[in-house]
Amino acid sequence: MTSTRRSLLRSQLARLLPIAALSICALPAAAQTTPKTPTGYAMPPRMAPPAANTRDAASIGTVETVKPAAGNGGGSACDRLAADPLDHDRVKDVPAVEFDALDGPAAQTACDAASAEAPNILRFIYQSARAREKQKNYTGALDLYRKAARRGYPAAFAAIGYAYDNGEGVAQDETEAMRWYLDAAQRNNAFAMFNLGYFYDSGRGVAEDDAAALDWYIKSAAGGNARAMNDAGFLLETSNTVPRNVEEARRWYIRSAEAGSAVGMTNAANFLVNGTGGPADTQQALDWYRKAVDAGNADAMNGLGNMLYSGIGVDKDMAEGMRLYHKAADGGNATALTNIGYAYETGEGETKNLAEAMSFYRRAAEAGDSIAFNNIANFYDKGLSVNADPALAAEWMEKALRAGVTFSRDQMRDNADTWSLSFRKALQQRLAGQKLYSGPVDGGFGPQTQAAIDGIFGRQ
Repeated sequence: MTSTRRSLLRSQLARLLPIAALSICALPAAAQTTPKTPTGYAMPPRMAPPAANTRDAASIGTVETVKPAAGNGGGSACDRLAADPLDHDRVKDVPAVEFDALDGPAAQTACDAASAEAPNILRFIYQSARAREKQKNYTGALDLYRKAARRGYPAAFAAIGYAYDNGEGVAQDETEAMRWYLDAAQRNNAFAMFNLGYFYDSGRGVAEDDAAALDWYIKSAAGGNARAMNDAGFLLETSNTVPRNVEEARRWYIRSAEAGSAVGMTNAANFLVNGTGGPADTQQALDWYRKAVDAGNADAMNGLGNMLYSGIGVDKDMAEGMRLYHKAADGGNATALTNIGYAYETGEGETKNLAEAMSFYRRAAEAGDSIAFNNIANFYDKGLSVNADPALAAEWMEKALRAGVTFSRDQMRDNADTWSLSFRKALQQRLAGQKLYSGPVDGGFGPQTQAAIDGIFGRQ
């Protein structure tokens, strides 16, 4: 797992990152002639959950509300204003308050009063700390979290871990953060379990260990954390050390979706529409995409846009598909930029404009979408809106191959003769320059060239 793919959450909500995501991808540039492979391109998702270590409302997505360990009496004003969804010991019958919705001053007044009246009720101390944290009074919050932790309150241990993790009220210290998270996890705090999983997943403060990460994610998921359910699925889908199991990944994504995670909904929809890890189910995919779109998930906007644009399991509606592509692109989804570029390239959904297509492909490439690498290579090879440049075409194709774009690999294996001879020679020259190919630079993509391409495929 890449160490930048995500970072920690304090809120019960998760950011959408994440990430370095390939959801329902664009069709590749369609300028090749007499293709021997289908022009449609759909890659199973490789979607990292979002990456944010703040509780900012713009960077969060839903996790299931953790059920309290036991009923513990009627709620006070402090509970109504500051009960934490991640706190197993909050009052059972009072709706929890998301961090972004917390009214810090009002909660602090109510919780300070409640704590003064009942100093032995530890959740009031914890909730007073939470109110201070919302107001960025990190030192005051940390003092109260420590007070609650000294008396054994589990959620307070996790909050202290988060403070060390993010340098809030104390110097940032990953070792201390992990120590406090472990103490909280041993007290059955699902949020701390998730963050321990993240530390092992990303190699923060410890050696990267996907098996340990998966174990903590599963433990956190048992405590109701939908983000952990999603991340367990992601590890099972993409890990290079834990045996991959796309069927099990699909089950975790669906569980995460059912628990309320917009990221899980999107990943579940991606698997369902592609038939990954089980049979395709376009209706269920459509339902999950729509729910995730309602939650503001940009990757789901792209996925739903693709279904509408292409008429996958739904009446074709290019105008609505394009609207969603643009909304997804505005929300940071790089693949949507590629999809918009494709519409400009083909004139399907937009007025045909190759220069505009190339502009969107460049933007998508800058944002990390690997399908755009392929399409830019095609434009340089064919001289579409730019001067033909076989060296640049080869450079972009190498990027696509190294990024693991299966369509590009298939093109080089099965459709190489639809690319120019000068391009093929330029790609061979690049491979030879890296001592990956020692055959003739003649544009003939025989076994030696194919072996060299295999040598770089999926290897950054």
